[in-house]
Amino acid sequence: MDAQNMQALGPPPPEVGESFLKIPMRDGFDSELKVFKPTQPPTTGSPLVIMVFGGGFVTGSNGQLTAISRVLSSRFGATVVNISYRLAPQHKFPTGVNDAWDSVQWIAANASSLGADPSKGFILGGVSAGGNITAVIAQKSLDEGMSPPLTGVWLAVPWLFTTPESVPEEYRDQWFSREQNKDAPGFNQEAMAAVVHHLEADNTSEWCSPYNTKSPHRGLPPTCIQADGMDPLRDDALIHEQVLREHGVQTKIVTWPGLPHAHFAFFPMLKCGKEALIDIFRGFSWLLGKEVTAQDIANVTTHAVPSSA
Repeated sequence: MDAQNMQALGPPPPEVGESFLKIPMRDGFDSELKVFKPTQPPTTGSPLVIMVFGGGFVTGSNGQLTAISRVLSSRFGATVVNISYRLAPQHKFPTGVNDAWDSVQWIAANASSLGADPSKGFILGGVSAGGNITAVIAQKSLDEGMSPPLTGVWLAVPWLFTTPESVPEEYRDQWFSREQNKDAPGFNQEAMAAVVHHLEADNTSEWCSPYNTKSPHRGLPPTCIQADGMDPLRDDALIHEQVLREHGVQTKIVTWPGLPHAHFAFFPMLKCGKEALIDIFRGFSWLLGKEVTAQDIANVTTHAVPSSA
C-alpha cells in the first residue's frame, strides 16, 4: 500500500527536499529515517516533527505518512522525520517500540544537524499502532526528562487499551467501540486478534501503554487526538482525551462520525478523506501555534492527495 501511494503521489513539491538517513539502534541494527526539509528554511527556525507510521505493528514503512509530511514541511517550514521500527512477527515486542524510542532520542539530540530548531516546536505524532508508540514515547520522554522536550503530541486513531482491565475503571462503561464495531470494514475484531497474536506484547509493560507507568499523563504537552466513529479503537481515543484533560493537559479532539479506521489513509481521494487531511493539518496548526490561511487549506489536498484521484 505504501509503495502504491508513493507512486501515485509523485515527486515532492519544489519547496520540499527528501532524503534518507541510517541511524544505529541499541542492538547495532541500522534503522532508516525519511527526512523532509524545506529547501528554503524559515529565517525564524524550522520546527521539528517526528512521525510514526501505523499498520498493526506488523506492516507499514517510513513512507506511509509522506503526504502529510510534505504538507507540514511545505506550509510550516517544518523539518519532518519519519522513523522506522522493526515489525512483528519477525521482531516481537518490545523491539518495535524500543526502535522508536531510540530514534526519537537520536533525533532530539541531533536536531540541529538535521536543520531543525525544536524551540520553534517539537511535535511527535503517530497513526494507529504508531499512535500507541507515540503515546508511550511521549510519556517516556517526560519521565526521562528528554531534552529538548516535546511541545506537542498528535494521536490519530490510536490503540491505547489492550484489555478491558487496562481501561481506567471509571471509564469502562464508555469503552464499547470494540464490540460495537467488531465487524467494521478493514480493521475489525478479527484483525485486532491477529495483531495481538503476532506481537505477543506484555500488557502490563510501560512500553505497551502509558497507563502502565507510575504517574501517567500529568505534565504532558498539548495533545491533538483524532478518532473515526466506525473504528474499534474509537473509544480508546475518546477516553484518552478525557483522561488527559482531567490531568491538566491541553487537548483538541476531532471525530469523524461513521467512518472506518484510518479512512484518511485508505481513501484520501474521497471527500471524507480530503476533509480529514484538512482536519489533520489544522491539528498540527494548533500544536505549532500557526495561523491557517485559505491558501494553506487549498494546498493541503494539492500536495496530499494522490494524483490518480
